[in-house]
Amino acid sequence: MMATSSFICEFAEQVVKMMVEHVVLFKWQDDATPEAIESVGQSILALKDKIPGVIDLAYGEDFTKTRSQGFTHALVVRMANKDVVAFYDAHPEHVKVITQIRTIVDKILAVDFESPRHTPN
Repeated sequence: MMATSSFICEFAEQVVKMMVEHVVLFKWQDDATPEAIESVGQSILALKDKIPGVIDLAYGEDFTKTRSQGFTHALVVRMANKDVVAFYDAHPEHVKVITQIRTIVDKILAVDFESPRHTPN
């Protein structure tokens, strides 16, 4: 019982911070080459260190293939708050990557949502 009480007290002392998760799914054109897809991926990954407010960024290829409805790659960007979303969208480095993506993409699906994170006081 003491261990449970200790855990509850530690958890109660944490601050809940709302971050934003930006999730994008990509379905490439049938004639998109593996090299073009790889180049886009490298450009996407490079955004992490170029845009302030981006806390983490992950990009990769779906390995299940059975549930993705043709979307083969995904991007997840963790941002500090809602204000970063508009800044990210308009940032020149992001605009460059979007221009590159448009040359080979068939469909894009994107969502943004707030996600609570517990951080120590």
